Amino acid sequence: MKKIPTRFWIAVMVFFSTYINYTTRVNMSMSIVSMTKGKTKKTPECIILKQKEQGTHEDNPEDATQKPLPDYGERYDWDEHVQAQILGSYFWGYIVTSLPGGAASEWWGPRKVIFWTVLLTAIFNVSSVFAAWYHFALLIGCRFLVGLMAGFVYPALQVLIAKWAPPAEKGKFMACMMGNTLSTCITWPLVGSVTTAFGWDWGFYSISIQLVAFCAIFWFVAADSPDDHKFISEAEVAFIKEAQAGSVTKKKHRAPYAQILKNGPFWVLLLLHSCNLWGLYVQLQSVPKFMNEVVGFNMRDSGFLVALPHLSRLVFSFLYGYIGDWLNNKKVLSRKAVRKTFCVFSHIIPGILMASICLVGCNYIAIVALLVFSIAINGAVVLTTLSNPHDLAPNFVGSIFGINNLIGGMSGFIVPAITAVLVAEHNGTKEWGYTFILGGSVYIFGGVVFILFGSVEEQSWNRIADQ
Repeated sequence: MKKIPTRFWIAVMVFFSTYINYTTRVNMSMSIVSMTKGKTKKTPECIILKQKEQGTHEDNPEDATQKPLPDYGERYDWDEHVQAQILGSYFWGYIVTSLPGGAASEWWGPRKVIFWTVLLTAIFNVSSVFAAWYHFALLIGCRFLVGLMAGFVYPALQVLIAKWAPPAEKGKFMACMMGNTLSTCITWPLVGSVTTAFGWDWGFYSISIQLVAFCAIFWFVAADSPDDHKFISEAEVAFIKEAQAGSVTKKKHRAPYAQILKNGPFWVLLLLHSCNLWGLYVQLQSVPKFMNEVVGFNMRDSGFLVALPHLSRLVFSFLYGYIGDWLNNKKVLSRKAVRKTFCVFSHIIPGILMASICLVGCNYIAIVALLVFSIAINGAVVLTTLSNPHDLAPNFVGSIFGINNLIGGMSGFIVPAITAVLVAEHNGTKEWGYTFILGGSVYIFGGVVFILFGSVEEQSWNRIADQ
Protein backbone atom coordinates (compact mmCIF):
# COMPACT_ATOMS: atom_id res chain seq x y z
CA MET A 1 0.00 0.00 0.00
CA LYS A 2 1.42 3.37 -1.01
CA LYS A 3 2.21 5.65 1.89
CA ILE A 4 0.31 8.93 2.05
CA PRO A 5 2.84 11.78 1.60
CA THR A 6 3.59 13.83 4.70
CA ARG A 7 2.79 17.02 2.84
CA PHE A 8 -0.82 15.77 2.50
CA TRP A 9 -1.16 15.89 6.29
CA ILE A 10 0.39 19.36 6.31
CA ALA A 11 -2.31 20.43 3.84
CA VAL A 12 -4.94 18.94 6.17
CA MET A 13 -3.47 20.99 9.02
CA VAL A 14 -3.68 24.11 6.86
CA PHE A 15 -7.36 23.40 6.27
CA PHE A 16 -8.16 22.94 9.95
CA SER A 17 -6.04 25.92 10.94
CA THR A 18 -8.30 28.18 8.90
CA TYR A 19 -11.33 26.31 10.22
CA ILE A 20 -10.25 26.91 13.82
CA ASN A 21 -9.29 30.50 13.11
CA TYR A 22 -12.82 31.32 11.97
CA THR A 23 -14.63 29.70 14.90
CA THR A 24 -13.74 32.60 17.16
CA ARG A 25 -14.32 35.13 14.39
CA VAL A 26 -17.95 34.17 13.78
CA ASN A 27 -19.13 32.77 17.13
CA MET A 28 -19.77 36.17 18.70
CA SER A 29 -22.32 37.24 16.10
CA MET A 30 -24.45 34.24 17.13
CA SER A 31 -23.79 34.37 20.88
CA ILE A 32 -24.54 38.06 21.29
CA VAL A 33 -28.17 37.46 20.27
CA SER A 34 -28.59 35.20 23.30
CA MET A 35 -26.65 37.54 25.60
CA THR A 36 -28.69 40.70 24.98
CA LYS A 37 -32.23 41.90 25.56
CA GLY A 38 -34.38 42.17 22.48
CA LYS A 39 -35.43 45.40 20.81
CA THR A 40 -38.51 46.22 18.77
CA LYS A 41 -37.81 46.68 15.08
CA LYS A 42 -39.43 48.40 12.15
CA THR A 43 -41.25 46.35 9.58
CA PRO A 44 -38.97 45.82 6.54
CA GLU A 45 -39.73 47.90 3.44
CA CYS A 46 -40.49 44.88 1.24
CA ILE A 47 -42.98 43.55 3.81
CA ILE A 48 -44.71 46.96 3.87
CA LEU A 49 -44.93 46.96 0.06
CA LYS A 50 -46.43 43.48 0.10
CA GLN A 51 -48.93 44.47 2.80
CA LYS A 52 -49.97 47.51 0.75
CA GLU A 53 -50.56 45.29 -2.28
CA GLN A 54 -52.73 43.03 -0.13
CA GLY A 55 -54.44 45.97 1.61
CA THR A 56 -53.33 44.84 5.09
CA HIS A 57 -50.75 47.55 5.86
CA GLU A 58 -51.18 49.67 9.01
CA ASP A 59 -49.83 53.19 9.38
CA ASN A 60 -47.74 52.27 12.45
CA PRO A 61 -45.24 49.57 11.42
CA GLU A 62 -43.72 49.23 14.90
CA ASP A 63 -44.22 45.92 16.67
CA ALA A 64 -46.39 46.62 19.70
CA THR A 65 -45.42 43.56 21.70
CA GLN A 66 -42.45 41.35 22.12
CA LYS A 67 -42.41 37.63 22.82
CA PRO A 68 -40.72 36.49 26.04
CA LEU A 69 -37.04 35.79 25.45
CA PRO A 70 -35.70 32.24 26.03
CA ASP A 71 -33.67 31.71 29.20
CA TYR A 72 -30.12 31.06 27.99
CA GLY A 73 -28.48 32.79 30.95
CA GLU A 74 -28.19 36.38 32.08
CA ARG A 75 -29.08 38.94 29.41
CA TYR A 76 -27.49 42.37 29.22
CA ASP A 77 -29.00 45.70 28.26
CA TRP A 78 -26.35 46.56 25.67
CA ASP A 79 -27.49 49.06 23.04
CA GLU A 80 -26.59 48.83 19.34
CA HIS A 81 -23.47 50.96 19.84
CA VAL A 82 -22.08 48.65 22.54
CA GLN A 83 -22.92 45.55 20.50
CA ALA A 84 -21.13 47.06 17.48
CA GLN A 85 -18.05 47.68 19.64
CA ILE A 86 -18.09 44.10 20.91
CA LEU A 87 -18.40 42.69 17.39
CA GLY A 88 -15.82 45.08 15.93
CA SER A 89 -13.19 44.68 18.66
CA TYR A 90 -12.06 41.36 17.16
CA PHE A 91 -11.10 43.10 13.93
CA TRP A 92 -9.26 45.87 15.77
CA GLY A 93 -6.89 43.25 17.12
CA TYR A 94 -6.83 41.21 13.93
CA ILE A 95 -5.34 43.90 11.72
CA VAL A 96 -2.78 44.90 14.37
CA THR A 97 -0.96 41.54 14.24
CA SER A 98 -1.37 40.83 10.53
CA LEU A 99 1.89 42.61 9.74
CA PRO A 100 4.11 41.25 12.57
CA GLY A 101 2.47 37.82 12.11
CA GLY A 102 4.27 37.27 8.82
CA ALA A 103 7.66 38.42 10.12
CA ALA A 104 7.30 36.35 13.31
CA SER A 105 6.52 33.21 11.31
CA GLU A 106 9.45 33.74 8.97
CA TRP A 107 11.79 34.15 11.93
CA TRP A 108 10.51 31.73 14.60
CA GLY A 109 8.70 29.29 12.34
CA PRO A 110 4.97 28.93 11.58
CA ARG A 111 4.51 25.84 13.77
CA LYS A 112 5.29 27.66 17.02
CA VAL A 113 3.40 30.79 16.01
CA ILE A 114 0.21 28.91 15.12
CA PHE A 115 0.35 26.62 18.15
CA TRP A 116 0.86 29.32 20.79
CA THR A 117 -1.52 31.87 19.30
CA VAL A 118 -4.33 29.32 18.99
CA LEU A 119 -3.72 28.12 22.56
CA LEU A 120 -3.86 31.69 23.87
CA THR A 121 -6.99 32.25 21.77
CA ALA A 122 -8.66 29.36 23.63
CA ILE A 123 -7.84 31.02 26.96
CA PHE A 124 -9.02 34.49 25.94
CA ASN A 125 -12.19 33.03 24.40
CA VAL A 126 -13.16 31.30 27.68
CA SER A 127 -12.27 34.47 29.59
CA SER A 128 -14.89 36.28 27.52
CA VAL A 129 -17.62 34.53 29.52
CA PHE A 130 -16.36 35.85 32.85
CA ALA A 131 -15.60 39.27 31.35
CA ALA A 132 -19.22 39.64 30.20
CA TRP A 133 -20.43 39.00 33.75
CA TYR A 134 -18.53 42.01 35.05
CA HIS A 135 -18.65 44.65 32.31
CA PHE A 136 -18.92 44.86 28.55
CA ALA A 137 -15.60 46.77 28.43
CA LEU A 138 -13.80 43.65 29.68
CA LEU A 139 -15.56 41.58 27.02
CA ILE A 140 -14.40 44.07 24.38
CA GLY A 141 -10.86 43.63 25.74
CA CYS A 142 -11.08 39.84 25.50
CA ARG A 143 -12.43 39.98 21.96
CA PHE A 144 -9.60 42.35 21.04
CA LEU A 145 -7.07 39.82 22.39
CA VAL A 146 -8.78 36.97 20.51
CA GLY A 147 -8.46 38.99 17.30
CA LEU A 148 -4.89 39.92 18.18
CA MET A 149 -3.94 36.23 18.31
CA ALA A 150 -5.97 35.33 15.22
CA GLY A 151 -4.11 37.90 13.13
CA PHE A 152 -0.97 35.76 13.28
CA VAL A 153 -2.50 32.65 11.74
CA TYR A 154 -3.05 33.42 8.05
CA PRO A 155 0.42 34.94 7.45
CA ALA A 156 1.90 31.94 9.31
CA LEU A 157 -0.01 29.53 7.07
CA GLN A 158 1.36 31.25 3.98
CA VAL A 159 4.88 30.64 5.33
CA LEU A 160 4.03 27.00 6.06
CA ILE A 161 2.69 26.49 2.53
CA ALA A 162 5.75 28.17 1.01
CA LYS A 163 8.00 25.66 2.79
CA TRP A 164 5.94 22.57 2.01
CA ALA A 165 4.12 23.00 -1.31
CA PRO A 166 5.77 21.95 -4.58
CA PRO A 167 4.77 24.38 -7.37
CA ALA A 168 2.78 21.64 -9.12
CA GLU A 169 0.55 21.28 -6.04
CA LYS A 170 0.26 24.93 -5.06
CA GLY A 171 -3.39 25.24 -6.12
CA LYS A 172 -4.46 22.33 -3.93
CA PHE A 173 -2.58 23.73 -0.93
CA MET A 174 -4.20 27.11 -1.44
CA ALA A 175 -7.64 25.51 -1.61
CA CYS A 176 -6.98 24.16 1.87
CA MET A 177 -7.04 27.74 3.14
CA MET A 178 -10.80 27.65 2.61
CA GLY A 179 -11.43 25.70 5.79
CA ASN A 180 -12.91 28.98 7.03
CA THR A 181 -15.97 28.45 4.82
CA LEU A 182 -16.75 25.14 6.54
CA SER A 183 -16.21 26.81 9.91
CA THR A 184 -18.91 29.39 9.19
CA CYS A 185 -21.35 26.60 8.28
CA ILE A 186 -20.62 24.54 11.40
CA THR A 187 -19.95 27.16 14.07
CA TRP A 188 -23.27 29.01 13.86
CA PRO A 189 -25.48 25.90 14.26
CA LEU A 190 -23.09 24.45 16.85
CA VAL A 191 -23.17 27.59 18.99
CA GLY A 192 -26.93 27.80 18.53
CA SER A 193 -27.42 24.17 19.62
CA VAL A 194 -25.23 24.25 22.73
CA THR A 195 -26.70 27.63 23.70
CA THR A 196 -30.22 26.21 23.52
CA ALA A 197 -29.20 23.13 25.52
CA PHE A 198 -26.83 24.57 28.14
CA GLY A 199 -26.81 28.38 27.94
CA TRP A 200 -24.84 31.04 26.03
CA ASP A 201 -21.64 30.47 28.04
CA TRP A 202 -21.29 27.03 26.45
CA GLY A 203 -21.19 28.71 23.08
CA PHE A 204 -17.74 29.90 24.16
CA TYR A 205 -16.66 26.73 26.01
CA SER A 206 -17.46 24.48 23.03
CA ILE A 207 -15.23 26.59 20.78
CA SER A 208 -12.29 26.60 23.19
CA ILE A 209 -12.47 22.81 23.54
CA GLN A 210 -12.01 22.57 19.77
CA LEU A 211 -9.08 24.98 19.89
CA VAL A 212 -7.23 22.97 22.53
CA ALA A 213 -7.84 19.68 20.68
CA PHE A 214 -6.51 21.26 17.48
CA CYS A 215 -3.34 22.46 19.25
CA ALA A 216 -2.53 18.94 20.46
CA ILE A 217 -2.94 17.42 16.98
CA PHE A 218 -1.19 20.28 15.17
CA TRP A 219 1.91 20.12 17.38
CA PHE A 220 2.29 16.40 16.66
CA VAL A 221 1.60 16.52 12.89
CA ALA A 222 3.10 19.81 11.68
CA ALA A 223 6.68 21.02 11.22
CA ASP A 224 8.15 24.27 9.94
CA SER A 225 9.66 22.62 6.86
CA PRO A 226 10.27 19.15 5.38
CA ASP A 227 13.78 19.16 6.90
CA ASP A 228 12.29 19.59 10.38
CA HIS A 229 9.67 16.83 10.20
CA LYS A 230 10.38 13.69 12.23
CA PHE A 231 8.53 11.14 10.13
CA ILE A 232 8.97 12.31 6.55
CA SER A 233 10.95 10.16 4.10
CA GLU A 234 14.21 11.38 2.61
CA ALA A 235 12.73 10.85 -0.87
CA GLU A 236 9.86 13.25 -0.18
CA VAL A 237 12.23 15.88 1.24
CA ALA A 238 14.37 15.64 -1.88
CA PHE A 239 11.29 15.82 -4.14
CA ILE A 240 9.99 19.00 -2.49
CA LYS A 241 13.39 20.70 -2.57
CA GLU A 242 13.96 19.80 -6.20
CA ALA A 243 10.49 21.01 -7.18
CA GLN A 244 11.01 24.35 -5.45
CA ALA A 245 14.27 24.82 -7.37
CA GLY A 246 16.00 26.84 -4.68
CA SER A 247 13.38 29.61 -4.53
CA VAL A 248 12.71 28.80 -0.86
CA THR A 249 15.51 28.89 1.70
CA LYS A 250 15.85 27.90 5.36
CA LYS A 251 18.01 30.94 6.12
CA LYS A 252 16.36 33.61 8.26
CA HIS A 253 16.40 37.20 7.12
CA ARG A 254 14.39 40.28 7.95
CA ALA A 255 11.89 41.05 5.22
CA PRO A 256 13.12 43.80 2.86
CA TYR A 257 10.14 46.08 3.52
CA ALA A 258 11.65 49.04 1.65
CA GLN A 259 12.02 46.97 -1.50
CA ILE A 260 8.59 45.41 -1.06
CA LEU A 261 6.90 48.80 -0.73
CA LYS A 262 8.72 50.13 -3.81
CA ASN A 263 7.70 47.11 -5.88
CA GLY A 264 5.03 47.58 -8.56
CA PRO A 265 3.77 43.96 -8.72
CA PHE A 266 3.33 44.01 -4.92
CA TRP A 267 1.06 47.06 -5.11
CA VAL A 268 -1.03 45.45 -7.82
CA LEU A 269 -1.39 42.37 -5.59
CA LEU A 270 -2.26 44.57 -2.60
CA LEU A 271 -5.03 46.19 -4.61
CA LEU A 272 -6.32 42.78 -5.74
CA HIS A 273 -6.32 41.51 -2.14
CA SER A 274 -8.02 44.64 -0.76
CA CYS A 275 -10.73 44.64 -3.44
CA ASN A 276 -11.42 40.98 -2.73
CA LEU A 277 -11.88 41.61 1.01
CA TRP A 278 -14.10 44.61 0.29
CA GLY A 279 -16.37 42.46 -1.85
CA LEU A 280 -16.44 39.64 0.69
CA TYR A 281 -17.37 41.99 3.53
CA VAL A 282 -20.27 43.32 1.48
CA GLN A 283 -21.39 39.75 0.79
CA LEU A 284 -20.95 38.42 4.32
CA GLN A 285 -21.94 41.46 6.40
CA SER A 286 -24.20 43.71 4.33
CA VAL A 287 -26.28 41.22 2.34
CA PRO A 288 -27.65 39.32 5.39
CA LYS A 289 -28.46 42.67 7.03
CA PHE A 290 -30.22 43.81 3.86
CA MET A 291 -32.18 40.56 3.67
CA ASN A 292 -33.33 40.91 7.28
CA GLU A 293 -34.00 44.65 7.58
CA VAL A 294 -35.24 45.48 4.06
CA VAL A 295 -36.45 42.29 2.40
CA GLY A 296 -37.80 40.78 5.63
CA PHE A 297 -36.15 37.41 5.08
CA ASN A 298 -34.22 36.25 8.14
CA MET A 299 -31.29 34.17 6.86
CA ARG A 300 -30.28 33.27 10.41
CA ASP A 301 -33.44 31.20 10.73
CA SER A 302 -32.79 29.49 7.39
CA GLY A 303 -29.80 27.28 8.16
CA PHE A 304 -29.45 25.72 4.73
CA LEU A 305 -29.48 29.09 2.95
CA VAL A 306 -26.89 30.44 5.39
CA ALA A 307 -24.61 27.48 4.75
CA LEU A 308 -25.15 27.17 0.98
CA PRO A 309 -22.92 30.09 -0.18
CA HIS A 310 -20.05 28.99 2.07
CA LEU A 311 -20.29 25.31 1.18
CA SER A 312 -20.42 26.24 -2.50
CA ARG A 313 -17.29 28.37 -2.12
CA LEU A 314 -15.50 25.47 -0.42
CA VAL A 315 -16.37 23.02 -3.20
CA PHE A 316 -15.51 25.50 -5.94
CA SER A 317 -12.18 26.35 -4.27
CA PHE A 318 -10.96 22.75 -4.44
CA LEU A 319 -12.21 22.43 -8.02
CA TYR A 320 -10.33 25.59 -8.96
CA GLY A 321 -7.21 24.34 -7.18
CA TYR A 322 -7.19 21.05 -9.09
CA ILE A 323 -8.03 22.71 -12.41
CA GLY A 324 -5.33 25.35 -11.97
CA ASP A 325 -2.66 22.77 -11.14
CA TRP A 326 -3.74 20.60 -14.09
CA LEU A 327 -3.66 23.50 -16.55
CA ASN A 328 -0.21 24.52 -15.36
CA ASN A 329 1.30 21.02 -15.13
CA LYS A 330 -0.04 19.96 -18.54
CA LYS A 331 1.27 23.21 -20.06
CA VAL A 332 -2.23 24.06 -21.27
CA LEU A 333 -1.82 27.53 -19.76
CA SER A 334 1.22 29.25 -18.32
CA ARG A 335 1.22 30.26 -14.68
CA LYS A 336 0.69 33.87 -15.75
CA ALA A 337 -2.27 32.89 -17.92
CA VAL A 338 -3.80 30.86 -15.07
CA ARG A 339 -3.57 33.77 -12.61
CA LYS A 340 -5.06 36.31 -15.02
CA THR A 341 -7.71 34.05 -16.52
CA PHE A 342 -9.06 33.00 -13.16
CA CYS A 343 -9.09 36.60 -12.00
CA VAL A 344 -12.21 36.86 -14.15
CA PHE A 345 -13.83 34.29 -11.84
CA SER A 346 -12.39 35.53 -8.53
CA HIS A 347 -13.24 39.22 -9.04
CA ILE A 348 -15.00 40.29 -12.23
CA ILE A 349 -17.93 37.85 -12.36
CA PRO A 350 -18.61 38.13 -8.58
CA GLY A 351 -18.58 41.91 -9.02
CA ILE A 352 -21.14 41.77 -11.81
CA LEU A 353 -23.37 39.42 -9.79
CA MET A 354 -23.13 41.62 -6.68
CA ALA A 355 -24.03 44.80 -8.58
CA SER A 356 -26.97 42.92 -10.10
CA ILE A 357 -28.61 42.57 -6.66
CA CYS A 358 -29.82 46.17 -7.04
CA LEU A 359 -31.87 45.09 -10.08
CA VAL A 360 -34.03 42.41 -8.43
CA GLY A 361 -35.74 44.55 -5.80
CA CYS A 362 -37.50 42.49 -3.11
CA ASN A 363 -37.16 39.13 -4.85
CA TYR A 364 -35.35 37.21 -2.11
CA ILE A 365 -34.98 34.08 -4.26
CA ALA A 366 -33.07 36.05 -6.88
CA ILE A 367 -30.98 37.77 -4.18
CA VAL A 368 -30.02 34.44 -2.59
CA ALA A 369 -29.17 32.99 -6.02
CA LEU A 370 -26.93 35.95 -6.88
CA LEU A 371 -25.28 35.73 -3.46
CA VAL A 372 -24.63 31.99 -3.71
CA PHE A 373 -23.09 32.18 -7.18
CA SER A 374 -21.08 35.31 -6.36
CA ILE A 375 -19.48 33.76 -3.28
CA ALA A 376 -19.00 30.33 -4.88
CA ILE A 377 -17.34 31.64 -8.04
CA ASN A 378 -15.10 33.86 -5.90
CA GLY A 379 -13.44 30.64 -4.68
CA ALA A 380 -11.04 31.21 -7.57
CA VAL A 381 -9.04 33.44 -5.19
CA VAL A 382 -7.04 30.29 -4.43
CA LEU A 383 -5.42 30.77 -7.85
CA THR A 384 -5.18 34.56 -7.76
CA THR A 385 -5.13 36.55 -4.50
CA LEU A 386 -3.83 33.72 -2.32
CA SER A 387 -1.28 32.31 -4.79
CA ASN A 388 0.32 35.45 -6.21
CA PRO A 389 2.41 36.19 -3.06
CA HIS A 390 4.15 32.84 -3.62
CA ASP A 391 4.90 33.82 -7.21
CA LEU A 392 6.56 37.08 -6.21
CA ALA A 393 8.58 36.08 -3.13
CA PRO A 394 8.07 32.70 -1.45
CA ASN A 395 10.74 33.51 1.17
CA PHE A 396 8.77 36.52 2.39
CA VAL A 397 5.23 35.40 1.63
CA GLY A 398 4.23 35.81 5.29
CA SER A 399 5.32 39.44 5.37
CA ILE A 400 3.60 40.18 2.06
CA PHE A 401 0.37 38.56 3.18
CA GLY A 402 0.61 40.38 6.51
CA ILE A 403 0.81 43.77 4.79
CA ASN A 404 -2.07 42.81 2.51
CA ASN A 405 -4.23 41.74 5.46
CA LEU A 406 -3.35 44.90 7.40
CA ILE A 407 -4.42 47.22 4.58
CA GLY A 408 -7.18 45.09 3.08
CA GLY A 409 -8.62 44.19 6.47
CA MET A 410 -9.54 47.82 7.07
CA SER A 411 -12.46 47.29 4.73
CA GLY A 412 -14.02 45.42 7.68
CA PHE A 413 -14.58 48.87 9.21
CA ILE A 414 -14.97 50.90 6.02
CA VAL A 415 -17.74 48.84 4.38
CA PRO A 416 -20.18 48.98 7.35
CA ALA A 417 -19.42 52.68 7.84
CA ILE A 418 -20.18 53.53 4.19
CA THR A 419 -23.29 51.38 4.25
CA ALA A 420 -24.51 53.15 7.40
CA VAL A 421 -24.12 56.53 5.69
CA LEU A 422 -25.95 55.37 2.56
CA VAL A 423 -28.95 54.03 4.50
CA ALA A 424 -29.00 56.67 7.23
CA GLU A 425 -31.94 58.63 5.76
CA HIS A 426 -33.92 55.69 4.43
CA ASN A 427 -33.24 51.97 4.82
CA GLY A 428 -34.65 50.82 1.48
CA THR A 429 -33.83 48.89 -1.66
CA LYS A 430 -32.70 52.02 -3.55
CA GLU A 431 -30.15 53.02 -0.92
CA TRP A 432 -28.85 49.47 -0.51
CA GLY A 433 -28.49 49.28 -4.28
CA TYR A 434 -25.72 51.87 -4.04
CA THR A 435 -23.85 49.60 -1.61
CA PHE A 436 -24.03 46.66 -4.02
CA ILE A 437 -23.03 48.74 -7.04
CA LEU A 438 -20.05 50.16 -5.14
CA GLY A 439 -19.00 46.72 -3.88
CA GLY A 440 -19.30 45.18 -7.32
CA SER A 441 -17.36 48.03 -8.89
CA VAL A 442 -14.52 47.61 -6.38
CA TYR A 443 -14.39 43.89 -7.13
CA ILE A 444 -14.23 44.51 -10.89
CA PHE A 445 -11.67 47.32 -10.59
CA GLY A 446 -9.21 45.11 -8.68
CA GLY A 447 -9.58 42.30 -11.20
CA VAL A 448 -9.09 44.51 -14.24
CA VAL A 449 -5.97 46.17 -12.80
CA PHE A 450 -4.41 42.77 -12.01
CA ILE A 451 -5.20 41.41 -15.48
CA LEU A 452 -3.51 44.43 -17.04
CA PHE A 453 -0.53 44.91 -14.72
CA GLY A 454 -0.17 41.86 -12.45
CA SER A 455 3.03 39.77 -12.44
CA VAL A 456 3.93 36.17 -11.59
CA GLU A 457 7.71 36.60 -11.88
CA GLU A 458 9.89 35.95 -8.83
CA GLN A 459 11.16 39.32 -7.61
CA SER A 460 14.89 39.87 -7.21
CA TRP A 461 14.62 40.70 -3.52
CA ASN A 462 13.25 37.21 -2.77
CA ARG A 463 16.81 35.85 -2.98
CA ILE A 464 18.11 38.27 -0.34
CA ALA A 465 17.63 35.51 2.23
CA ASP A 466 20.33 33.47 0.45
CA GLN A 467 22.93 36.22 0.85
